[in-house]
Order: sequence, then structure tokens, then C-alpha cells
Amino acid sequence: MPYTLKNLITTEGSSASYEKRLSICLEADGFSFTETTADGTLLTFGEAVGNHAASITDATGAIKGLFAEASIRPMGNKHLELTVVSDESVWVPDELYTPASNRQYLKLAGASASSALTCRCAQIQSTAVFSANEQLVMAFKVALPGVAVMNQHARVVSLAPLSASHPVLFSYWRKGRVDVAAFVDGRYIFGNTLAVENPDEAPYRVVEVMKAYDMEKPDVELLVSGDVDRDRYAQLRPFFPKVTLFNGNFGKYSNPRFRTLHTYRYALALI
Repeated sequence: MPYTLKNLITTEGSSASYEKRLSICLEADGFSFTETTADGTLLTFGEAVGNHAASITDATGAIKGLFAEASIRPMGNKHLELTVVSDESVWVPDELYTPASNRQYLKLAGASASSALTCRCAQIQSTAVFSANEQLVMAFKVALPGVAVMNQHARVVSLAPLSASHPVLFSYWRKGRVDVAAFVDGRYIFGNTLAVENPDEAPYRVVEVMKAYDMEKPDVELLVSGDVDRDRYAQLRPFFPKVTLFNGNFGKYSNPRFRTLHTYRYALALI
């Protein structure tokens, strides 16, 4: 089987499927997923590991089997969302966007990928064009009819209301990359994936974004998520007056086992 469950926490007596949201975050070596109620209560958390190189048929069967094993029936869920963590992406404003030019947009941004997926964001009147494993995404679409597909930058646009009172930098750390988004006066003004040769370089790349957008303010806040440990957190403290581990919308739950999760590692599945 291409995928196996590495971790699963569920809640007994969960609500009807039509009231739930299933959110999946697809990464290099597997995917994480959460199921929440309409009011944001976390019902299920799962983490799967495996090989993304499987055929569409094998991957589709494995995805269906994995959710069945987790007692999740996606077909009836109110919202189905798949976030693809992509290394290459570009924002194209609505007035400039032409679907036939998706691959050209990525090439202009320095990307070498031949595949391109898109997600329009009404909040900023732009389309995110991003590279992805199209065969794998198709497997999820077949397994989960109606699933909405976006990349991590499009997902983070929904954070804008959290940043209305002060400048905020959102960062998602992962191997060889740090994704950064900037919010000023409640507006999303920047989002990009920055390559880092080693983890020690990442704080400086985030600082560069802060300086470039004149965000060096006494009340600027850095939200940190992803592959962060105590040492990396300590590295950031000298540069920012406030550093917060970002846990998505995690707050409501009934199963005490959720307290054991480092939820900031799975923030993109919890937003």
C-alpha cells in the first residue's frame, strides 16, 4: 500500500458528516489531515506516511482505504480541502491572468516544473499558480470528489483577519525551505517560498522580508509553524519582539489526547 497511518486520534460521538470539514495537507513524505465540526471543534487528527510515486489507481485506493480505516466518510462532509505544499508558485492578479499561460507564469518566476495547478483567491483578487504532482492531486480528486485544491500560500490568505491590529509575519518551516507571508493593516502583502541551505539561515531570510516591507515595528509579531524545535525558536527571539507558535485554529476539542500534539507542526491542516 502506498500509504499507512502513522498517527490517529479520534473523538467518540462525532457529529453528522454534513456538518464537518475535512482538511488535508500534502507534503513530501505523506500527508496530515484533520476533521472538525462547523464551530471548529477538532474531532480527528491523522498522519499518513508513504510513497507519492504510486499510480493514480493505487494511490486512489490507498487514500480511500486510509480514510475508511480512520472511520472518516468524506463523501458527506460539508467542506473538503487539500493543501499542496509547493516549492514553486506565483500570484497573478485577476486583470492579468490567462489560464493558457500557467506554465509561462511559473517559468517567469524561475520555476522549472512542467506541471501547474491553480487556485483563485477572491480575498486578494488573484490566482495562485503553483507546481505540484498532478498525478497525485488527481488521485485525491478521484478519491474525494469535490475536494478544493490550493497551495500553502493560498491557504494562508485566510489568516488576514488575525493581523488587523499589528504587523504579522507568518512562517512555515520545512526541509530546505521556509514559507513566509506578510500582513500589514490586515492586508496580505507578500507570500513566497524561500530556499535555505541550512536551518541557521532561515531566521535571516525571514528578517529580510521584515525589513523589505518596513515591518520593523515594536509590535510586529512572528507566527512560527512547521518543523520548529526549541533551538530554532530560540534563534528567532533576538530578532522579533514577539514570537508565537502558530497552532492554526486549534482550540476546541473533547479528546484529551489532542493535548499531546505539537499542533504548530500541522498548522496548515488546522487553519
